[in-house]
Amino acid sequence: MKRLEKGRMHLAEGMAYIDTSAIRRLFDLSAKLEKPINLSIGQPHFATPPAICEALSKAIHDGHTSYTQTQGLLTLREALAEKYQSFNKFIVHPDNILISSGVSSLIQLFFMTCINPQDKILLSEPCFLIYKSLANYFGAKTFYIPENFSEEDIQKQNLTASTGLKFIIICNPSNPSGHIYSEKQLKSLAKCAEKNNAIIISDEIYEAYDYDNNFQSMASIYPQTITLSGFSKSYSMTGLRLAAATGVPEIIKAMTKLQQYTVVCAPSPVQHAGCVALKVDMSKYISNYKENRDYCLKRLSDRLAFTYPSGAFYIFAQLPIKDQVFIERAINEKQLLVVPGSIFSRSNNHIRISYSTDKETLKRGIDALLELL
Repeated sequence: MKRLEKGRMHLAEGMAYIDTSAIRRLFDLSAKLEKPINLSIGQPHFATPPAICEALSKAIHDGHTSYTQTQGLLTLREALAEKYQSFNKFIVHPDNILISSGVSSLIQLFFMTCINPQDKILLSEPCFLIYKSLANYFGAKTFYIPENFSEEDIQKQNLTASTGLKFIIICNPSNPSGHIYSEKQLKSLAKCAEKNNAIIISDEIYEAYDYDNNFQSMASIYPQTITLSGFSKSYSMTGLRLAAATGVPEIIKAMTKLQQYTVVCAPSPVQHAGCVALKVDMSKYISNYKENRDYCLKRLSDRLAFTYPSGAFYIFAQLPIKDQVFIERAINEKQLLVVPGSIFSRSNNHIRISYSTDKETLKRGIDALLELL
């Protein structure tokens, strides 16, 4: 067999812009520590609710283990259409919903479907790391506004129809900061998008974690929105990989076509479980995380600067030193795991603290954090 030519590059050029996630590295590191205090991983700490597990098991035993339609089970799409109308306050037909294996898969499908080199994308900062990584991979040009932006901040970007802004991407509530965009901010984004004939992608995977009743879906304000919804965070189904996209019909249709050659379809038993999940009352779980959020605010507000976390389950805190220096000390001195903010932002003096954990671990983590500070 002929050997591969030495020195020849067989990887796509875009891989130069993809780094192993620092979050994954921390996850791997935590497995090697004796008693880690893990405030790093962004997933609920509670088990998947019993009704969902029972529905998953029943679907398997009933033989629902074959392929579904690429677009997803009609029963699940119909249930989601009802949910979008009642909770998110916009109307969508089940035929304009795509089911996939997690929001990350949907983001990848969107980029593969829509992004060309030099396309212009507006992001708020800090932002979920996959947005800017994939933007770089596909050769798009990114512009940034702070997540507490005003309309003037958008105007400073000089984004006009002639500049060719194509997409605006937000995560609402925000990973990594818990920021929930105000109605005024959403309307400012809609105004910018309309002026540029641009489309907004609104990643709303944390929509259930809205502690002060401030959340509003972008699509309820601006129809030219692609809404991404997930079951992972809302129902603690991170490993089951289930999500949905809806919005601009030609884009949803194109993403569905491409899914035939990638994900194929979301797992059939998980889709059946998703139908049941939408009926599960998660209020006691959300209330528990609101208590965790309030505990963090009480203990950290006087010591660290951060955006007020209205939702999700994170705090994005500014440090007096570089994040990597602080994180190394946190691991070595306290076995404390938090995430470097530099993966979400161009600054290198923030950390993301996750309070999606039990109260004892959270107390130990905050104690250790304050001692380090």
